[in-house]
Amino acid sequence: MLSSMEKRMLKPFVGYIEERDEYQRGEIHRILAGACMHALYLTSGLMLISLIMDTIHHTFTFGTMALFIVQQFVAYYILIRLRKTGVAETEYDINADYEKTIKALKKRFFLAGAQWGFTMFVLMEFLFPALAGEKIEIHLFNILLWCIAGAAFGIITYFLQKRNIKKIV
Repeated sequence: MLSSMEKRMLKPFVGYIEERDEYQRGEIHRILAGACMHALYLTSGLMLISLIMDTIHHTFTFGTMALFIVQQFVAYYILIRLRKTGVAETEYDINADYEKTIKALKKRFFLAGAQWGFTMFVLMEFLFPALAGEKIEIHLFNILLWCIAGAAFGIITYFLQKRNIKKIV
């Protein structure tokens, strides 16, 4: 499961010398997964704060870009590893359960798209221009643009997640 490099890195990182049994390894991996999720959210928050500070000062710093690159690396690494191992897939042998899951997925990503579009609209049309000292102007085109972008985000993420749901015939 772990490469030899990951095994060599894990021992000093966690601080153990001898091999651990299966339960202990499972607990270590559970704790590290939780820490990784917290770090991803913390990195996102710090990146937003850094971007706000850059906007206020009319600059673009290395820190903002570095946080973005780290966040993207971690996200793609997790996505690729989950897809490669197949643990992200869910299989249904009952058609009703499959349809119920697909319906819930559609609802969840419709709301996610609407939330993303609204958040981006507020950030890009109100917050960042206000912080940069620019005049805030709202046009119908901008509203339409963020509605379409939110819909595209919801649809794309829906289809990416739908690939992980399989119906056994």
